[in-house]
Amino acid sequence: MYPRVPGHVFFAACSFLLFSLPLSYRISSARTWNVFVDGSGDVPTVQAGIDGAAPEDTVLVHPGTYTELINFGANNIVLRSGSGPAATILDGTGFGTAVVTINQGQNRTAKLEGFTITHGSGGVFIFDAGPSVIGNVITENGGGGVTCNASANTTWFPLIQGNTIINNLSNRNGAGISTQPGVIPEILDNRISGNSGMDGGGIYSLLGASGAVIRGNRLGNNQAFNDGGGIYVQSVSAAEPVDVEISWNLVRGNFAHGADFTGTGCGIDLVRTQAWVHHNTIVGNDGDGAHTRFVSGGGIAVYQSGSPTIEQNVIAFNSPSAYYGLRAGGGIWCDANTTPLIRNNFAWQNAGGDVVGNCSTTWQSDGNVSDNPYFCDSAAGDFTVAPNSGVMTHPAGPLGAFPSPGCGPVAVQRSTWGALKARY
Repeated sequence: MYPRVPGHVFFAACSFLLFSLPLSYRISSARTWNVFVDGSGDVPTVQAGIDGAAPEDTVLVHPGTYTELINFGANNIVLRSGSGPAATILDGTGFGTAVVTINQGQNRTAKLEGFTITHGSGGVFIFDAGPSVIGNVITENGGGGVTCNASANTTWFPLIQGNTIINNLSNRNGAGISTQPGVIPEILDNRISGNSGMDGGGIYSLLGASGAVIRGNRLGNNQAFNDGGGIYVQSVSAAEPVDVEISWNLVRGNFAHGADFTGTGCGIDLVRTQAWVHHNTIVGNDGDGAHTRFVSGGGIAVYQSGSPTIEQNVIAFNSPSAYYGLRAGGGIWCDANTTPLIRNNFAWQNAGGDVVGNCSTTWQSDGNVSDNPYFCDSAAGDFTVAPNSGVMTHPAGPLGAFPSPGCGPVAVQRSTWGALKARY
């Protein structure tokens, strides 16, 4: 006979064995629902997969074009393509609303990943939710690319990362990405190009609280009828400007018409914020001031109130077009009611002046330099710099959006840091 093992010892031993097993051997209730375009999967449509899924389930969509509207319902599920956005398309043709809606309290464990989302009256509409929108191509939607709204007294934290958001139109603010009060987004590593709307052609963020992050994006050729061709950020309250980080972005070739008689900010428009604007490359942004008769801030405009910190940026070749012969600052323009801290920036050939308005004297101190950044190949859209550029050798450097050189050394006019300071 085998010796009898006391019950409590047996239970402890079993518990030890259970929790010692690798994760792959543990029981999991999460399920993957396969969807095929011919209806032969676990369910016939994408929406049927979502409707049948439980929290933490994955709806895996295989290649094809799915002409249907998508609503996440009330669950935190993962909606993912099996082969990426080039092969898997959610098409909203004919429905007259957003292609994808997420609006029932989801958090970041709810994921929309790897689709082309197109031909809707809006690409992705998020309301009272904070999901993750990752790695999609969101294009040719008539009501903007990604819209995030919230009801009163709620706060949501969506992640919008690694998407290509191009050629969306909107008659409202934020044709690429729009966020409203109650939403504190992280907008990371997206390509946002060719979008056209009112304020904020690329990104529009109206903030009621601090904590938003706009980092590592490539914003090019977006257009605003009013202000902020690339990025528009505004605090709801003039009495309490909010903190927001805008960093490591390439803001290039955006356009703002300045139709509302305020500060224009063809690249970035900051209204009533305590923004921390650092390590951006802001180049070749433009505006026509067709209504205001001048463009204020081809690169950055700081408007109404607030004390943003603007540092370690490269601001070059911003050239607001003259209208009636007037323009006000291709680099940075500051309204009389603002008190920005501007230090350790690099500027070059900004039409109308590198820094004008209330902050014009700041360029004479605090490590700000006017000198050729020696871009590797600006004609081809390469705004990395040579290793011997002052952008790399500045005491606070490297400056701009690219921390490493992108080409070999180039012939430059030799000058020391002391000689640069002596100019001022």
